Amino acid sequence: MQLKSLALCSLAAVTTSAAAAAVTSDNPRSQQSCLCSNTVETLLSAYVRILSEPKWNDTEAKYLADSFRDTSDSINILAGIPLGSVTFPSKQALIAHETSAPDNLPIKITSIGPYDCTSVSFIWSATFGAGNPVRGITILGATKAAGWWQIASIDMEMNSCAFARNIGGTCVPPGAPPS
Repeated sequence: MQLKSLALCSLAAVTTSAAAAAVTSDNPRSQQSCLCSNTVETLLSAYVRILSEPKWNDTEAKYLADSFRDTSDSINILAGIPLGSVTFPSKQALIAHETSAPDNLPIKITSIGPYDCTSVSFIWSATFGAGNPVRGITILGATKAAGWWQIASIDMEMNSCAFARNIGGTCVPPGAPPS
């Protein structure tokens, strides 16, 4: 799928000189119809900044689609939200959270997985608080509904026990299975 996306990006860049000039990571209004490596890099950088900055930066809102939603049972279990529920149902809900209680996580993307026209998967890590390494996997959905690439959805799961311990909580693993 990645090669298909790259081929489509290359084709768009070659077919018209206007498209070739527009296909850059600095120009979010490019003519691309599928995610390309530059666009993936731009969106992942925005994701890291949104969750890593100690204070919400309003300029990051442009990277969140109006239809944005975030789902994570790993967060839900820690926040007391019913499992299977949407964690942040809107762009406004995520911005409200990041404005009042920024995550301020030192996220490092360790592996970028496959991507297609509208989604990319990646593995990340963060060590903070009590120092327990937290590792997670995210599938980021993207849209170009506003005329530029934005994050439409985040589906993320992580090591909730390590995260809970890092923020001063506890996590008691189940006992050993009977032998």
